Amino acid sequence: MRGIAATLIALAMIAVPLGIASTAAASSNTLTSSAQKLTPVFVGPTPTDRFGGGDWVGVSAGNTHFGVLYGTPENPNRVVVFAEYTRTLGGANVVSSSGQQLAVRGIPVDTVLAQSLDRFIEFKTVNVSDGFGLFSDGGMPTLMTANVPVKALNLRTGTWTLTDESNETVGGTFYVNFTIQATDLPYTWYNPLIPGANTTGDRMLNEVAFTFHLTVDTVTKTVDLPWYQVTVTDTAPREITSVSYLGTRTVSGPTVQMGAKYDHLIQGWDFVNGTDRLALETYLLLGNYFPDRTVDFVHLAYARERADDGANATILDNETAGDAPAAPHLYTFGRITFDDPFTRVGEFRWTSNVTVDGVPETMLFQVQGGSRIEVSNGEMAFFGFRVHGAFIYPAGQTIVHDPALSAESFAPNLTTGFNLTPLGILLIQVAVVGVAIIPALYLRSRARRPKH
Repeated sequence: MRGIAATLIALAMIAVPLGIASTAAASSNTLTSSAQKLTPVFVGPTPTDRFGGGDWVGVSAGNTHFGVLYGTPENPNRVVVFAEYTRTLGGANVVSSSGQQLAVRGIPVDTVLAQSLDRFIEFKTVNVSDGFGLFSDGGMPTLMTANVPVKALNLRTGTWTLTDESNETVGGTFYVNFTIQATDLPYTWYNPLIPGANTTGDRMLNEVAFTFHLTVDTVTKTVDLPWYQVTVTDTAPREITSVSYLGTRTVSGPTVQMGAKYDHLIQGWDFVNGTDRLALETYLLLGNYFPDRTVDFVHLAYARERADDGANATILDNETAGDAPAAPHLYTFGRITFDDPFTRVGEFRWTSNVTVDGVPETMLFQVQGGSRIEVSNGEMAFFGFRVHGAFIYPAGQTIVHDPALSAESFAPNLTTGFNLTPLGILLIQVAVVGVAIIPALYLRSRARRPKH
């Protein structure tokens, strides 16, 4: 089981959500607006610069945005399913040195959960259990296994079309449906060592379509959140003198629950052999926006992040690439769950069932590795990680599969008391993080390894 977590070696940033707002000045307003403006609204298609740009379509509910980005002729890109949302990770009682109760502060963080659909790769299959070496961002194989790549198709294109949009509200649940499709896509890479790699069929994928079914619910949820006491000086400018952990407190508040099922339709891939496999390469991304001063404090004072597969394997942030497995890890079915000890952050799910030319078959999901993501503009920073994986399908002219992604935003209004200065709010958030007793977020995979 150690190999499962070793593939997630670079996920060093996953503990930082313990108590950071997206901006120091707006942290209290984030909670209030999320609680007051949660009616889902259909959005799009509209241009965006997210994930490299394109158009997006989906749902907005307050500060929560849930939808799908796709490339356009002006801005070619892949397809990305994403959720942007505010989570509340705890609270703090702010008291003066003389013991006067001054305020109660929620500890929000702005989170992004996303999945991209990047590339098709055909593999000559020799030994399934050896795994399938996926490609780099530059479009070349990064790891060679017994299963040799035959040809590939980069899905960064401007030919995506949006069709069949619809939305409705039924029983309090908001539903959005649409299809993103591309046709007649020429293959973008061939293996010159494989006979027939660039001569079989019409040298293009005839159709790829992703039909999305989005659902958004707003419900009231009760959870136990970590709670802190923050002591500040009696006079302005108020400075923090101590922070102590008080345990947990039961809190109720609005929660936006988001779910996306999306049917894969892959039609007309020109397989060289009927025993070949087709990988749909994907990245799972999770990250958070922080003030850069807060990030500096977290990684100087508190660096005990981890990735955990939920069983007996743990990878720490100080491990190196030498600890990574020699081969990708394959699953027949399962899920990758992102959560903390108190709330669900998000989940990616798949099943082993796939229909190939009208016949039920079995697919696999593969995890190969991961990498850190660090982006800063000097005032704000985005820190997170991505997991590199792939759906592995049997050969056929028509392949149909339906995985899912979900997320939820828990953001009750916990802000009461006097108005702190923006710097005071930031200092409280930093101090709370500094006394956190367990990492907030870990990656857990509840999947069963195939038997061969």
